Amino acid sequence: MVKSVLIACTLMFFILPLQAEHVFIWNYDDEDIFYCDEFSGEVDCSYWIEQTLAFNGHTFETDTLLPSDLSAYDVVAVTTGWYRC
Repeated sequence: MVKSVLIACTLMFFILPLQAEHVFIWNYDDEDIFYCDEFSGEVDCSYWIEQTLAFNGHTFETDTLLPSDLSAYDVVAVTTGWYRC
């Protein structure tokens, strides 16, 4: 799981321009929390995306509700969580 998130974060870095951008992260399933060995604690789906954006100087907002107007954001990332019955 961590490898796939890191790959997605790496791709996001190359998709975003090298100037600072404003990103909205829609953390659709905020109850989807898992244990991360590298962090030695529990993180949600948006944790590594947020860390990558902050490290590269981008600003972001994370919420569980999708705003009706997304024009204030340059990029929108969606985390859908895990499928569970």
